[in-house]
Amino acid sequence: MQNIIIQYAKDMCAGRLARGFDHVNRVYHLAKQLEDAYDDEVLYAATYLHDIILTEPHQLQSAEKAEAVLHEVGFKPVKIAQVKEAILNHIPEGNPKSTEGKMLHDADILDSLGMSGITRLAIGAFFWKGAKSLVDVLSHIREYKERAESHLILERSRNLARERILFMEKALEQLDREISIVELT
Repeated sequence: MQNIIIQYAKDMCAGRLARGFDHVNRVYHLAKQLEDAYDDEVLYAATYLHDIILTEPHQLQSAEKAEAVLHEVGFKPVKIAQVKEAILNHIPEGNPKSTEGKMLHDADILDSLGMSGITRLAIGAFFWKGAKSLVDVLSHIREYKERAESHLILERSRNLARERILFMEKALEQLDREISIVELT
């Protein structure tokens, strides 16, 4: 069953940079670090399917598509409901109830912090937000960083986030200095 899910995720995410297969793969491996006791079948399905559809609201579209896919592969209905709940609440403002939902939520945020986060958010600033300049990109990354770090739920997530946030702050300060240079004539 995992082979089918992973192949579906690869197919659906093919050609994407910021929300591609490498993102969902990192999210799964980050999530596994956040709790000791969880249902890996639910976590696996939720993390690999959380961004399969990007049409907004993407969490709703992805949850509905994941539900259909999981029915097809014979996932237990109770676990499908858990996967769907996790996907619906993976955005920073989400309010996941299950352990697996909290793990997905926080791991998705963690992948948007640090260097991977800067890279993903810079790409996203152009493709998702229509940024026209590096000033726009900087603004988008700062806004997301501030929003994201205040929404982490799990203690381990907050601990993992500290180093990533410090790195981001230094990198964003440097970017701000570099793009603020004005030619004196």
